[in-house]
Amino acid sequence: MKLIALMAVAAWTGAAALAQAQPTPAAASPSPSATRGLEPPAPAEAASVDAIVRALYAGVSHAPGEDPDWSHLRGIFLPAGRLIPPQRPNGEFTFLTAEDFIARVSKGIATRKAEGKEAGFSEREIWRKTDCYGNICQLFSTYESRYRAADPKPFARGINAIQLVKDGNRWWIVNVLWDQETPEKPIPAGYLGK
Repeated sequence: MKLIALMAVAAWTGAAALAQAQPTPAAASPSPSATRGLEPPAPAEAASVDAIVRALYAGVSHAPGEDPDWSHLRGIFLPAGRLIPPQRPNGEFTFLTAEDFIARVSKGIATRKAEGKEAGFSEREIWRKTDCYGNICQLFSTYESRYRAADPKPFARGINAIQLVKDGNRWWIVNVLWDQETPEKPIPAGYLGK
């Protein structure tokens, strides 16, 4: 009787060990959602549509003699995000990553500083049209540009078309393309909040 009991215990122990050694289908290939850990809280500048737009404008603005705080732009653009300036006179478009844009603007600031012409740059939103569905938003953000924030009149105005996506936790900028106002192409009253 003891021999039968010992054989049963050995068989059960062997089967249990074999079962532990063999991965179950769920353990062999967990679903991506099962392996995704808790996400950190969204940074303040990406927690809402309003916050990310403020961070975008803060990211390009700077006082005379200073460089912009590029951490704003680096923290709000998807790695594949693009900034697309107005079409060049020859008809070409330029597609810049956030790092390309930072390098381009930094070079311009350095050149103006070397020439003694660096006057700063301040851009602010004056009106916005927002269309959102689920985790995507498209904004038309009318802006004014000044050399200093306190300057009475802007030297330029235009519209930024901003595409945003939410990853479930925070907002990201996918694209920003813009066009500047000209005498031949004034900003319509509807995009000035009138």
